[in-house]
Amino acid sequence: MEPFVVYSTKTGNTKKVARVIAKELGVKAQGAKEVKSVPKGAPLIAGSGVYASRISGEMKDFLEDLPKVSKGKAAVFETSGGYNDGKNVGIQQLERSLKQKGYRIVGRFGCSGQMFRIFNRGHPSPEELEKAMKFAAGLKKSF
Repeated sequence: MEPFVVYSTKTGNTKKVARVIAKELGVKAQGAKEVKSVPKGAPLIAGSGVYASRISGEMKDFLEDLPKVSKGKAAVFETSGGYNDGKNVGIQQLERSLKQKGYRIVGRFGCSGQMFRIFNRGHPSPEELEKAMKFAAGLKKSF
């Protein structure tokens, strides 16, 4: 079964990363707001921007509406313009929500994103997008 890539973004940073991941996996990335359902048995790759140390409300809603699965596999990713002391709070929130729905987390990725058009300009950088592509390539073995 093909993996399902879903993302939420306010600034476009997370969309860039989602598209790189989806392209490497040969699928299309979809915005959380547009998703009606996740194909049964599909490995799920979910990503969100982090805003004030929280994933987006759009992603939170998507995850709350996600049906429970048995033996599901998932990977998570985040972009963050702020500094979270390396705690990857978005990843933690995504993982917690997906585990509650029955998914086993098989991969995680995080990188910087531009914030307020001032901070972290040029992020995600070409190097970070290359790392996202390698992350996705590694997921092929896990799925």
